[in-house]
Amino acid sequence: MITIIVAADEDLLIGKEGTANGMPWTNKEDLKHFKQTTLDHDVLFGMKTFKAMGERPLPRRHTIVVTRSDYQNEKVSVAHDLKAVIDQYKKEQKDLFICGGAGIYKQALDEADVLLLSRIPGHHSGETYFPDFHGHGYVLKEKIPFETFTLEKYVRENHA
Repeated sequence: MITIIVAADEDLLIGKEGTANGMPWTNKEDLKHFKQTTLDHDVLFGMKTFKAMGERPLPRRHTIVVTRSDYQNEKVSVAHDLKAVIDQYKKEQKDLFICGGAGIYKQALDEADVLLLSRIPGHHSGETYFPDFHGHGYVLKEKIPFETFTLEKYVRENHA
């Protein structure tokens, strides 16, 4: 299963340059949820997001970095074609978590099966937004309230 996992505020803001983790907020509860959800799974990041994380793989997760450059890092797998990676995971029926950034999310919207959106309350400042996912077949299936955010689980229903 291909799953997009993202945290966004009420305006779908997801990123802010110059912060320690590239995010406009610090939400320990959401980070804990992200860790619990992705632990022992394969995760995929775009290069800009990977750099914002300090260019290190997440513990107990196989990390794939998608980039157009000739980037090399022996601690992660490097790929140059997002669709090819997704197609391979679908073919092998393996789980993959798409973890950003905005360009990667936009490309993955028509490929993913599930969208896990941690909705961070409020309006924050930043410059990177999650792409509009309406019109891509995602249907809200569940809202799970946490203390500091609400997890919205969407399933894409009109894909083969």
